[in-house]
Amino acid sequence: MLELISIIAGLIVCVLIPVELGKIRKGWVHKKFAGDRPKFLAAYRKQLKALMWLGLVFGVLGLGLAAVEGHRGEAIVRVVGAAIWLAVSGFAFNSLRELAKIPDTEPSTLPPR
Repeated sequence: MLELISIIAGLIVCVLIPVELGKIRKGWVHKKFAGDRPKFLAAYRKQLKALMWLGLVFGVLGLGLAAVEGHRGEAIVRVVGAAIWLAVSGFAFNSLRELAKIPDTEPSTLPPR
């Protein structure tokens, strides 16, 4: 059951990272964020770095656990989960590189909140 929750969470993160990055390119700042745009971008970069490392750790651990798994079916599920978390790490890494190209003082193209 935990593997299923991990797989679903990883897939959701794989979808949300590019969606949020597209909004950020247009000047979006989360409405619940109390600071200004530069602080939001710094916090978002920190979040992406955490996701990058967590995805890498979960992916490598999943592959390691799949290698020592006794049942073939469970090993396949662990490999799939590990691949998804490695994809999360890759999405976060690429998003960090794209976010570095966005200036902190970019004007918003979205209507005011």
